[in-house]
Amino acid sequence: MSPIRKSKRLGQHFLNAPQILEFEAEAAGVEGKTVIEIGGGDGRLTEKILAKNPRRLIVVEKDRRWADFLKEKFGEKVEVANGDFLKNEQKAEIFMGNIPYYISSPILFSIAKKDFERALLMVQEEFAVRMVAKPKTGEYGRLSVTSQLLFKIKLLKKVKRGAFSPPPEVDSAIILLEKKSSQIDPWVEKVILALFQHKNQLISKALKHSGITPKTELPKRRAREMSPEEIVQLAESLRL
Repeated sequence: MSPIRKSKRLGQHFLNAPQILEFEAEAAGVEGKTVIEIGGGDGRLTEKILAKNPRRLIVVEKDRRWADFLKEKFGEKVEVANGDFLKNEQKAEIFMGNIPYYISSPILFSIAKKDFERALLMVQEEFAVRMVAKPKTGEYGRLSVTSQLLFKIKLLKKVKRGAFSPPPEVDSAIILLEKKSSQIDPWVEKVILALFQHKNQLISKALKHSGITPKTELPKRRAREMSPEEIVQLAESLRL
């Protein structure tokens, strides 16, 4: 094990469970593909990905200490890019990584703008549950709607905090994403925000709070009861 200390500032918690690392590499389907791993750390997931024979593996690592470590450890087998994934413009068919939880949303929406086949990510369990939540459940909200409009999402496995070193304060989950759309129309996004700021109110009242006045009578429903597709249809009917 490397003597490099993990950075709390960068949210570095390394997965200690080889069987889960193996599960991730297998579930991502990397064989013959160009893969970008987000945050390689000490290379424990990188090793599992390499064993699945990707065509090309790029590891984007923000921490220079770990980037140098990875270059020394893997040599020419892996391309190491020392920098911020959110600013990285390299292309890949597969994106994967056990990502820092404090930037989960920015990473998700950055991936949505790229051309890719699949993305496999380890995120905070609560975040994953909210992403896949269905209408009329307590977890269903703005993140559920925006995520499900952008991606086809599967929650593959939940992972206890004790599987990491150091253990984070929350449990985690592995999600698999397939792209549906690159972005959400700004007007639709505005309506989603307006609705879910007051998701327990009738949609007409929720919209009025944000200065959106419907020209026709709206169904007596609440945002938390409507599917992402129904919300898009509503937004289109309200388009100014």
